[in-house]
Amino acid sequence: MLMGVSSDMPLNPNERISLITEWLETSPLPQGIEWEWTGDQEDQAESGAFLQNAFIGALGLMFIILLAQFNSIYNSVLVLLAVILSTTGVLIGMLVMDQAFSIIMTGTGIVALAGIVVNNNIVLIDTYQEYSAYMPRLEAIIRTAEARIRPVLLTTITTMAGLTPMMFGLSLDFIGGGYTIDAPTALWWKQLATAVVFGLGIATLLTLVFTPSMLALRIWMTAGAYGAFMAVRAGSWTREGRRIRDDFRLGRSAKKHRGQEILWDDEDPLVTPSLARKPIQPAE
Repeated sequence: MLMGVSSDMPLNPNERISLITEWLETSPLPQGIEWEWTGDQEDQAESGAFLQNAFIGALGLMFIILLAQFNSIYNSVLVLLAVILSTTGVLIGMLVMDQAFSIIMTGTGIVALAGIVVNNNIVLIDTYQEYSAYMPRLEAIIRTAEARIRPVLLTTITTMAGLTPMMFGLSLDFIGGGYTIDAPTALWWKQLATAVVFGLGIATLLTLVFTPSMLALRIWMTAGAYGAFMAVRAGSWTREGRRIRDDFRLGRSAKKHRGQEILWDDEDPLVTPSLARKPIQPAE
């Protein structure tokens, strides 16, 4: 028993090391004596530092490539933000499945998940930029979400369905028949599969909801800032201010005016279009 901890309390090695470290830090040893952890704890610390540096380096390379492709810092940061937020699903999966965070396997799952998230967001933003070239930007966001929801859901569902047996530790013997639960080979990949399945579920919501919302937020913020700037200029009593006020009133009146719609006859393509409104009869 250590520091009043009951002997029947289950502790994993990390918790035991944490308790011993706390005792060593609060109960100073005689002067001249130093201590450090070696063995598995040292190897684990080195693996954690390597994974952290590798993840930061991967994010940096992703940012450079995205910046070269989109030519937009906002879109590049938006994709990386979706990658970082997708790790929330990984942590939720660890809690739900009652699994410990493995630096090697869970970290590898996070890196694999980042590639999937980046791919989905690249395709989404690229589709938005293509649509926004010939239609209003808000409408382009809506049409982009409609166009990408089916392929994103299909790839997500197939990936999650394929990794779900591995996440539960299920191994199928296709040659001899039968199945096993938590076999040694299945336990090795269990944490990686859990990270990808839960992380991909959260990442899908981010791709279809968060990314379009942030694209729309940029448009609204830009329009609001421009409107505030023009309102300040319109408040002046100069010739420019009067012109801006006149343009504003003219634009508000134009929105109330409803133009004529053109109806085409689908049965005969040679028929000329007719106006939606009844034409004015000439005076006799």
